[in-house]
Amino acid sequence: MAQQNVRSTEKTPEQLQQEERRNQEPERRDKLTFDDDVIRKITALAINETNGILGMSGSVFEGLRESFGADEKITKGISAAVGEKQVALDIDVIIEYGQKIPDVYKSAKENVESNITHMTGLEVVEFNMHVSDILTREDFESRNSSSSNTRRDRVE
Repeated sequence: MAQQNVRSTEKTPEQLQQEERRNQEPERRDKLTFDDDVIRKITALAINETNGILGMSGSVFEGLRESFGADEKITKGISAAVGEKQVALDIDVIIEYGQKIPDVYKSAKENVESNITHMTGLEVVEFNMHVSDILTREDFESRNSSSSNTRRDRVE
């Protein structure tokens, strides 16, 4: 019986060749990654589909950039930390007056998580929404139209 055990651990020439081929093959290192801006754009588009959110608000720096003629970015007011499998998001929003803010939050979170998971396979592990202002739709639209008129009238 001792001989049978020795024979069963011995490798055939075919097994040795296969093992040698495996050792010579380079290790596969496939990887899919996403830039933070991609995740921020998906988030912005999902937020735009959410009832009760009039728009995004950004930092003071972003507001200054816009007033001096830089392009308004769709991702204004969105911060994303993207890992290999997970995403953490912080968003600053302007809510329409009269909306139930907890319901708007829930809807925004569901829209964003659904879109990010569907498009990237990443898991949203943190979703923080900061309400920076509440405006009527009319006030929001008049504020945006006056700021866009100012930019168009700028002399270059």
